Amino acid sequence: MSSPTIASHYARLLTRWPKDRLRPAERTLQSVFRTRMLATPSSIVTAADSTSTASKVKTSNEAPSINAAYLLLDDTFARQFPLSEATMKPASNPTHYTNLQRELEEMPDRSFLSNVWNRVSHMFRMQ
Repeated sequence: MSSPTIASHYARLLTRWPKDRLRPAERTLQSVFRTRMLATPSSIVTAADSTSTASKVKTSNEAPSINAAYLLLDDTFARQFPLSEATMKPASNPTHYTNLQRELEEMPDRSFLSNVWNRVSHMFRMQ
């Protein structure tokens, strides 16, 4: 793959990849894509043989990473290996994963006081 092609793939992945609201901006996959996109030279420098060989090796190693990112983006493995109902709803706590998903969706919008209230309210069981 050539350097402009690699940069265009990373740019496309950057636009299509979902935002993670829980992680800081410097630790998301978008930041990894952005640094890799900016690190790929727009054209291979032919001033020195060692430089052009190093850039060719670098661009040839990017193809598996790009393919893996596209496979994750398209949920290929989730469709190929679906989780069973018994895995997603264990007998000991059938609502565990739905509660976890709801908590993860609500967490970025919570205030400090609501976090404290949830922590205190989960310490006691009301039956």
